[in-house]
Amino acid sequence: MKLPLGNNEEEPEVSMSPLIDCVFLLLIFFLVSTMTKVKNRDIPVDLPASQAAVKLKPDDKQAIVGLDSEGNFYWDGQPCTANFLHEQLRDVCIATPDRRIRIDMDKNTPFGRFVEVMDACQFYNLTNIGIRTYDEHYNEN
Repeated sequence: MKLPLGNNEEEPEVSMSPLIDCVFLLLIFFLVSTMTKVKNRDIPVDLPASQAAVKLKPDDKQAIVGLDSEGNFYWDGQPCTANFLHEQLRDVCIATPDRRIRIDMDKNTPFGRFVEVMDACQFYNLTNIGIRTYDEHYNEN
């Protein structure tokens, strides 16, 4: 006597309706949660101008390197070339390596020129460096 092996039975199937219900519920959840999201608003911040900076007493021991908006160099208020600036920084390094170097520049100074001055100071191992910025233009005085 032969026993039936069950080949005639239908394959079991997974019902898709609960899966579709879950997907729709997730879709509705994300739609509602994004609709109620509060927009982030920028907080207005008034940055201080350089006129509001602390006024320091003049220091006769500091060397002043100036940079104007065209990228021209100044040494103690006098126009100079990049080579002259390097010579002066080298002389400062030899004479008084701890002398303060102040870099004065306006807000439109090309950043590359500022990097040149900083590289020169680093090359001559001058580490006492200050930076002063002007809103309008570089004041040679």
